[in-house]
Amino acid sequence: MQLTRRHRALTVSLAAIAGGVFLIFVTRVFLLDFPKDTRTCEFSPLFGAIPFEDLRAKYHFTMGQLLEERMRLYTGETLLQCEGSSMKDVIPRGETAAQIAVSLPYFRNTSSFLYSDFITLITEFWRTYDCHLWTIEGSPDLFSRVFPPENPDQVQLFSDFLRTNDNVIERERVRARAALDRLLFLLHSSEQYLPLHASLRCLQRGSIDVRNATALISDAAQCLPVKLGQPETSLLK
Repeated sequence: MQLTRRHRALTVSLAAIAGGVFLIFVTRVFLLDFPKDTRTCEFSPLFGAIPFEDLRAKYHFTMGQLLEERMRLYTGETLLQCEGSSMKDVIPRGETAAQIAVSLPYFRNTSSFLYSDFITLITEFWRTYDCHLWTIEGSPDLFSRVFPPENPDQVQLFSDFLRTNDNVIERERVRARAALDRLLFLLHSSEQYLPLHASLRCLQRGSIDVRNATALISDAAQCLPVKLGQPETSLLK
């Protein structure tokens, strides 16, 4: 059975499309400008080898501080620098967020931390925590320091010790990832319209300034006829 000219053209077109998709898939790293060097998990000095309960509390408390500082932008408690020439000057980056960014590997190679990097910040903060837990889980020395035995004099096989506590780390990693996914879902639209929100707040502040200036002019205009009628300020003098 011979193919018609139309079928041959369609077959060639589909083959060309498939070849192009395959080429893009193979070269996606270069097209998307992804980093060539893969990042590896490492022990983070940001958390340190502290007991697991303190480690978990430190991560969730710091994440809560970052979010509370960010939410103050939306509630109007954070003062905007409306005289700035661009949004990076108008919207403050947040001091807590800037301090955490310095400790994260991703931001060490960047020139500065801006307000628009907040989603990247919390993602990298979670990644550092997840890698820290993964490193502890794979290192017997760190594992024993994070999970110290309740009775130091009690002799316990390390394999039994691992079986007792490794599922705790895995549950915490799953919990932290699920919380991050929900957080990113909630913040996506908010962060997208944050410049618009800041512009409207600055416009509101500008309208209040104009209203106050108009009120001062109105008060001055009411006093002007009286002043003109006085001998020392009369135009007929």
